[in-house]
Amino acid sequence: MIRQYVVPLFRSIHTWLILVALILSACIWYFFPLIGTETWRPFDSPASRAVTIACVWVFFLLLIGFIVWRRRRRDRKMTEEIAQTAEAVEDDALSEEIAELRGKFKAAMAALRRTRNGRRHLHELPWYVMVGPPGAGKTTAIVNSGLQFPLADKMGKAAIGGIGGTRNCDWWFTDGAVLIDTAGRYTTQESDAEADNAAWLGFLGLLKRYRKRQPINGAMIAISLSDLSLQDEITRKSHAQAVRRRLNELRERLGVRFPVYVLFTKADLIAGFSEYFDGLGKEEREQVWGFTFALDKSRAEASPVAAFDEEFALLLGRMNAQLLERMQSETDHQRRALVAGFPGQLASARTVARDFLNEVFQDNRYQSRHSLRGVYFTSGTQEGTPIDRLMLGMAQTFGIGRQAIGTGRGTGRSFFLTRLFEGVIFPEAGLVSADDKVERRYRWARRGAIAATLLIALATGALWVRSYLGNTDLIAQAGESVAAYRDAAAVLPPSPVGDTDLIPVVAALDVLRDLPGNPALDDPGPPRRITWGLYQGDVIGTQAAQAYRAALNRRLLPRLLLRLEDQIAGNINNADILYDALKIYLMLGLQGPMNAELVREWMQADWEAAYPGVVREPLRQDLAGHLDALLSQPMERIDLNGPLIEQVRAILSEMPLAQRVYNGIINSARATALPKWRITDVGGPAVARVLVRSSGKPLNDGIEGIFTYEGFNTVFLPEAVSVAERVQSESWVLGARAEEQQSGNAILALSRDVLDLYYNDFIARYDQMLADIDIIPMESLSHAVEVTNVLSGPTSPITNILTGISRETSLTEDRSALGSESLKEGAGSVAMIEARSGLSIQGQILLEALMTSADESTGQTPKPPGAYVQERFRWLHDLVARPEGQPSQLDLLMGALTEVYQELNKMAFSGVTDPESSQAILRFQQAASRTEGPVPRWAQQIAAGSSGITSEGTRASINARWQSTVLPFCEQALTNRYPFDRRARADIALQDFSRLFSPGGLIDSFFNENLVKYVDTRSRPWTWKRVNDVDLGISPAVLQQLQYAAEIRDAFFAGGPQPSVTFQITPYGLDPKARAVILEIDGQQVGYRQGSGQPNPVAITWPGSVGLARITLEPARKDVENRISKDGPWAWFRLLDRAAVRRTNVTDRKRVNFTVGDRLAIFDLQSSSVLNPFALPALSKFSCPKSM
Repeated sequence: MIRQYVVPLFRSIHTWLILVALILSACIWYFFPLIGTETWRPFDSPASRAVTIACVWVFFLLLIGFIVWRRRRRDRKMTEEIAQTAEAVEDDALSEEIAELRGKFKAAMAALRRTRNGRRHLHELPWYVMVGPPGAGKTTAIVNSGLQFPLADKMGKAAIGGIGGTRNCDWWFTDGAVLIDTAGRYTTQESDAEADNAAWLGFLGLLKRYRKRQPINGAMIAISLSDLSLQDEITRKSHAQAVRRRLNELRERLGVRFPVYVLFTKADLIAGFSEYFDGLGKEEREQVWGFTFALDKSRAEASPVAAFDEEFALLLGRMNAQLLERMQSETDHQRRALVAGFPGQLASARTVARDFLNEVFQDNRYQSRHSLRGVYFTSGTQEGTPIDRLMLGMAQTFGIGRQAIGTGRGTGRSFFLTRLFEGVIFPEAGLVSADDKVERRYRWARRGAIAATLLIALATGALWVRSYLGNTDLIAQAGESVAAYRDAAAVLPPSPVGDTDLIPVVAALDVLRDLPGNPALDDPGPPRRITWGLYQGDVIGTQAAQAYRAALNRRLLPRLLLRLEDQIAGNINNADILYDALKIYLMLGLQGPMNAELVREWMQADWEAAYPGVVREPLRQDLAGHLDALLSQPMERIDLNGPLIEQVRAILSEMPLAQRVYNGIINSARATALPKWRITDVGGPAVARVLVRSSGKPLNDGIEGIFTYEGFNTVFLPEAVSVAERVQSESWVLGARAEEQQSGNAILALSRDVLDLYYNDFIARYDQMLADIDIIPMESLSHAVEVTNVLSGPTSPITNILTGISRETSLTEDRSALGSESLKEGAGSVAMIEARSGLSIQGQILLEALMTSADESTGQTPKPPGAYVQERFRWLHDLVARPEGQPSQLDLLMGALTEVYQELNKMAFSGVTDPESSQAILRFQQAASRTEGPVPRWAQQIAAGSSGITSEGTRASINARWQSTVLPFCEQALTNRYPFDRRARADIALQDFSRLFSPGGLIDSFFNENLVKYVDTRSRPWTWKRVNDVDLGISPAVLQQLQYAAEIRDAFFAGGPQPSVTFQITPYGLDPKARAVILEIDGQQVGYRQGSGQPNPVAITWPGSVGLARITLEPARKDVENRISKDGPWAWFRLLDRAAVRRTNVTDRKRVNFTVGDRLAIFDLQSSSVLNPFALPALSKFSCPKSM
């Protein structure tokens, strides 16, 4: 009883969904309160958990409702499918037949849903199809099976009874299964093969569409045993083949392997059946009469009918075992005879039944084998004439006519059906295989669901483990940071704070700031990997934020105030810095309204001065971050230095108010936000090619935007109008002393003073800018052409700059749609009303002062604001003004500059200096001298540069002559030649030496013809002369080489065009190890012997006729050098290179020490001139200049 209700309950998906919902509800109620942080626990309250559980149940109930709706929708669509099939068939008769199927099915479904068990959907019941030839007793077997039909009361058995046979299909809905009783013609398809086949296949398609996985759970073949006995072999075989074809179609169309149950019906027509079983009771008649084959895998390969004879023999044996008892209980002799012959009659049907089964289930390599599950003998009613199989066989053998045994009484009792269905067939509903394709999809779906579940479980576990480990590390990191902070804070002196060193404070604050979870970090959020309900950063962060806030107020803020006190004390005489420092000091001390941006600017400037350089940039950035954190939260009040504040206020009260207000205006945010006026912006695209700043500043270093026309009219004047409000808003800085400066007369005088300060700075800015602009130095003729071309062109930087400055200094010019006159004359106009509507009384007084007079005592016509600046630059306005379309003075000056450019350009093309170029330069200078400002200076720079370019042409001409007349021979004669290259093996020929360096030689002639007038030869070293304040631009290194050549000429060619040097050699000393020494110079000898007395000087002339220089010591010694010898025209110079030449106290005398082997000989060398050629540096330093 319990199993009947409990097992189906747990087979329902609804039960499992409800169980899952219950488990989730328990988890939510008991475990979800653990999720969250210290400050955020969303499931801590019972109400929140109850709402969450309610949401879970709503979800699962909706899911169950969706499943129920989907199943009902599928059942409804299945009932409508037959109607769609009927519409698609063109044959009217076939359409009517399928329509009748649809009608029956829809009626049955509607009735089924109204029954008590109607909620159990069709797909949950096993489905069986019954096939067999017409008249096989299929319907009779179902009707008389003893099964419970819930729809019997609504549809009636008579409507589907066996009278006239089943026309198409009947659906029999029992408590345990759905039985589909197919018409016999569907099996044989003899009457109308096409219509029957179409209806049959349509029926199979219907099953397949809506029961994809297991369209049927089994098939029952109903075959009349009496018909098989009476039919000839051909008919029996055709019926068997028809049944086989239907089974094949079921297998192929439905795609499943299902068990087949063979019911031999009308067993009561076997002679003796009724008499043999007449004594059975109801329960005995409900039992199974037949045999079910064992599910033995070892017999799977055998033929399905192989065990038939064995099982049939067992059945007969059982019948024979009960035969004697039945005969004894039967009193009627005729009935006893029938009982006695019944086993034989049954045995005679063995062959017919086996042949039928073999025909249906025989193996076929081209068709799938069907699973014969069992063979059973049944009887639905006892009607008709029994058949004597033994007599029939004898009659057919001997040609004797059939004899009637008698007519059945028609007891209306069913035999061997009820338990066959309920006890054998229905419990084996699970033997059917699923459709391979569908099963494969289901299998993969199950695998996917299991894999997804495992992956989700593993992923969730991994996330929690990872989160746990991450939070463990987070806590450990926080602990390490706290320890690091204690270490860093240990070096800080205890309160009260007495130092201003911020470096150790930053180190400690950095540790607190970087604590995990600290809101001051401005992190986008914790890493996802450490969240998932376990995140502890908020707990740590709350404590970190409190500790960080306390450290900012107790470690950083006092030191900032102390630094401000030091800065105030150190700038006690600098009123500008003093006022701003006091303002910042009071702000941080919470004694004035906070301006965080102003505090940041001040501190940033302080730190850049205290901790300069790129190396300390990280320190400054950290300080800025800590300052932002300090200013972004409530600060603690710290007692300020009252006496210092009073002292500063007293000093500031003595400072002119106008200066302080003026500084505030030009340093205001609006003023500093204005774009600077830059030369690079107004000068044109080529300004950097022609102009430089004499101070070395870059061209893009401009003038503050407040000192422009826009700055004056859009920022300065409106700010000046609000002077009264400014004085009032910052009165807290000076305290009570500020009240004395807020009277109406003081404000009126203040406006005039502020304007004067502005005018002075405005004029100074542009005067300094114009004085700092220079024409770029001209480096070559081509460069001069480029510079003058740009300066005189249509986008001349000079014209653009002067015009731009003229515009910026025209402060009274009206450039708005509403002229200034309308503002002056319309005191009651809308513009004036709007201008005055937002001002205080002091502001209206100031505006009146700005629009009227700066000095009412003079009685003169008042000038508008800015007129003073405009008058100071009147010369500039006149210079650029074009009266009545006439060219301006600047245009005429640019015309003269254009002539200079043209002459220089002509020179560049011709390569010849034109005297007309000097005249053009002179005319340009004269025109510029008649102007004011920087123009005459620029003209002089252009003229000087152009004159220099003329010199450049001269230099180029000189260079060309040098490279064509001197340089080739000079390089050929001197390259790798001694004595110009002391390591050279070859000597320079004396003839080549004379050709280069002699008076009138190549170098001397070139110098006298081209350079002598440009060189100051009286100075040592020689220098270039400046002609017209310009030199030739030849390198001093070239001039040095020419001086070396002159020194060589004077030293070697004093006596004429050939080299000739006279000198005296006097032996000075001889090594004791030597007896005598002989020095030979170009065939001239100087000798000396030990003990020969005082040596005499010997006059020598170089060069001689031999070209040999040699020194020999006597006596000659073995294995020791006794002689040094050199040959060639420069042999004497080479021999001197082997000696050590020493200076003496006489300028033209040298002492020469010759070391020959290990012996020493010393000579004095007396030259005939102070230009000693034997110790002349020019001889080794000279090289041929590559160019002039």
